[in-house]
Amino acid sequence: MPNRRSYRESCQFLKDQQLLECDALPELPGRAPRYDDEQLGVSFFRTQLADARLENLTLPRTFFGRSEIRAVSFRGTDLSESTACWNDFIDVDFAEADLSGMDLRGSIYQRVSFRGAVLRGADLRRTSFSGCTFTDADLTGAKLSRSFLWLFRLSAAQRRSVDWQSSPGPEPEGG
Repeated sequence: MPNRRSYRESCQFLKDQQLLECDALPELPGRAPRYDDEQLGVSFFRTQLADARLENLTLPRTFFGRSEIRAVSFRGTDLSESTACWNDFIDVDFAEADLSGMDLRGSIYQRVSFRGAVLRGADLRRTSFSGCTFTDADLTGAKLSRSFLWLFRLSAAQRRSVDWQSSPGPEPEGG
């Protein structure tokens, strides 16, 4: 496990990088964020997040909605239980990141590295993947639509660990 900054240190880092606009640092939400929550904690909504190194941070339960995330490295960052629906992720590095329990539905992923990422219980249905890598990613219990099986270059162990779904499931809220 990487040596990560604490949640408060991570929020201060975002504020110092002018990626978080607030007087007081946001409290960590008690559950995964929803698009209609009044208090979201750390959030990126209808924005472009580009050319940033957000590595080894602790940002669980972060909200990403209707945004473009381009050329950003989240290497080693804890984004567990975050919501990331209806976004475009382009040239993003999630290597060794903790994405467990994350809702990644309804988004586009182009040239994204999930190398060594923890995707335990993540929901990857209703997504579009192009040029992505999942080498050594932990996909235990991750939800993927069986119809997309041909899209993924997964090891035999990864294929056995996925929670293959026969349908794409419901659209994410906030669409």
